[in-house]
Amino acid sequence: MNEKESKFKFWDKLKKIKHIEIYIAILFIVILLLIYLSTTKTTKVSSSNNTNEITISSYIDNLETNLEKTLSNIAGVSNVHVMITLDMTSANVTDSKISLDGMPAIKGVVVTAKGVNDISLKMKVLQAVEAVLEITRGNIQILSSE
Repeated sequence: MNEKESKFKFWDKLKKIKHIEIYIAILFIVILLLIYLSTTKTTKVSSSNNTNEITISSYIDNLETNLEKTLSNIAGVSNVHVMITLDMTSANVTDSKISLDGMPAIKGVVVTAKGVNDISLKMKVLQAVEAVLEITRGNIQILSSE
């Protein structure tokens, strides 16, 4: 009977609390907010995994544009155009998209520019391409566009 009495006492105390409905509603809202926030974090993680892929053409375009800007800054070199090919056998490719986790290796680069008839400028362009793309000289061609 001691347990029954304590349950009744607890229930009586609960009934004596003014505006218990408000407290229950607040508790319910807090629980719903916690559930909502925990599911939105999961959704954000899974949606960020989808953005972990880019199209092959946008990847190549970005590389080519950045390299063209860099090479155009070399004194005496102008009208720079770059073409980059990728080794698709080493890539993580699905439906013309590549994963940022496993980027494909660069297979070759062709650079056409004005001013590279001068051997010292041609060497500067070659060294810049080697440094930026981390590929060997055998995979780089520098041609004059005059």
